Order: sequence, then C-alpha cells, then structure tokens
Amino acid sequence: MNRPGWLLGVDPGHQKCGLALLDDGGPVWAAVVPTASVAATLQELASSHPIRQVVLGNGTRSREFRRLLQEHLPAAAVALLDETGTTLAARSRYWQEHPPRGLWRLVPTTMRLPPVPFDDLVARLLAERWLAAQAAAAEPAEKTGGAG
Repeated sequence: MNRPGWLLGVDPGHQKCGLALLDDGGPVWAAVVPTASVAATLQELASSHPIRQVVLGNGTRSREFRRLLQEHLPAAAVALLDETGTTLAARSRYWQEHPPRGLWRLVPTTMRLPPVPFDDLVARLLAERWLAAQAAAAEPAEKTGGAG
C-alpha cells in the first residue's frame, strides 16, 4: 500500500460478518463476528489501526453496511466489490490453509464444507482482489510514465 493505513475487507451478512484487516505484508487479523457486534468491532479496530480503505462485498446488506462503515470509519474510503465466486474461492482457500486429515483427504474439496464459518476468508479475498485490481490499474501508468 502506498499510503499509511490499513485495508479492511468486509463480507456483510444477515447473521454474521467476515472482517479481515490487511497491511503491506498481507492479512494481520481476521474474524467472523455477529452482525449485531460489527459496530463495536469497527470502533475497536479504528481505535488501534488507521484504516484508510474498506473493501465491501456487494452482496447481502451491503447498503446498510456501507452506511455503518461511513459512520464508524469516516476517514476511510469505501469501495464496493463484486462478490461473485468468493464463497467457493474462500472454501478452497480454507482447505489449502487447513488440509484435511485422515479419510477426509480422499473426499474432493468441492464436496467438503469447512467445519467453521469462513466469512473472514471471503473478506480477505475481497481485499486481495481489490489490491490486485489497484496494482493492475497502476501498472500501465508506471510503464507509460517511464517512457519520455
């Protein structure tokens, strides 16, 4: 990240919300919190981390969450990002990070469900996708900026 501050990925939902905090080195904190507790969690994060950018999934309750984020993180820019495919990608990432053991190794990953909520991985993937898009957008400018 070029500017000081942190990046927060948010996967909103009715019952629970995935949150992932990233810095220049990648993810530093992630959690699945009850939707009712998101405001308090945002206040805690904001008090200890200068969040400069929020990446919000455009799915369930995204409008409500956008207002909540603007209220509790007024200095942070909020980007809405398409959530298409993030649940499957997060499920795959879960199994990469927590390989199955025993007979579960024989079951294809597409047929396994993680034993815990993984909305925090969805939030992390959203943030990573946003970072990749920002890097890709900056790349042509860097190439043309050097020629002259």
